[in-house]
Amino acid sequence: MKTLILTLISVSLVNNVVLSQFLGLCPFLGVSKQTKTALSMGGAVIFVITIASAVTNLLYRLLVLFHVEYLETVSFILIIAALVQLVELFLKKIF
Repeated sequence: MKTLILTLISVSLVNNVVLSQFLGLCPFLGVSKQTKTALSMGGAVIFVITIASAVTNLLYRLLVLFHVEYLETVSFILIIAALVQLVELFLKKIF
């Protein structure tokens, strides 16, 4: 139990990618004046990062299989951009 708590603290405060590399702060700073919009943006960012990680993992394996690893950055950007657009359309339709 002690190692689990230490791991959670380490991941959330010390080794947090967002805090250490300032990734994803633009959407947070843009809508953080109201709690409701900040929570919805946080949920959207978590959703996009989770789905993008799974899809890019599969895509990376495919790129390695065909020996075209030089396309990984472009393809990762396209996947993330497409997921952001899908989430934006989804949020506009619901809210």
